[in-house]
Amino acid sequence: MADTSILSSVKLRIGISDTIQDALLNDLITDAQDRIMSYINQDGDVALNDLPGATNWIVKDIVIKMYNRIGDEGKISSGESDISNSWESIDLSEYANSLDQYRKSSLRRRSGMRFV
Repeated sequence: MADTSILSSVKLRIGISDTIQDALLNDLITDAQDRIMSYINQDGDVALNDLPGATNWIVKDIVIKMYNRIGDEGKISSGESDISNSWESIDLSEYANSLDQYRKSSLRRRSGMRFV
């Protein structure tokens, strides 16, 4: 089950005060956490087993984007009369600066001189 503080925060941000959509939101939270863990651990050996708490803001951001797309999955843009909508892809590279610090490969790429 997803972190209740993340669930509460997401519900506050999207304006939900009941529990009717909690199962859906928990599923989206789990999916977002899995995506982030996959990004962090993509270097092969598992670097982390649990997400650092400092990534919660990324989880919330991704969940809200996924929630707002429900029913419009796969659409890039749409328009009606004078109103036009477009959806950005949920790409973790947007969060790379924050997530790379947890990746094993980024630890090997520290700046500075290295003598071999």
